[in-house]
Amino acid sequence: MEIQKNLILRNVRDAAIFVTDTLDICWVSAQAVFEDKATPEIAISIYGRIMEKMALLDEDDFIPFSYEDAYN
Repeated sequence: MEIQKNLILRNVRDAAIFVTDTLDICWVSAQAVFEDKATPEIAISIYGRIMEKMALLDEDDFIPFSYEDAYN
């Protein structure tokens, strides 16, 4: 992502980083619960649940955050 950051729209880049970071968290969660039986499918299922919960949140539940500010 770093090499191409100036070639894609900021919102697309931020969304890609969000998805990647969230999937990493889901994979770690799956490994924590299922240990050596964790699979990518379980991580993706956890990701789906996170997205379902996020859809229920109001705008006020989110804190201002910018990947650009965080990584520069």
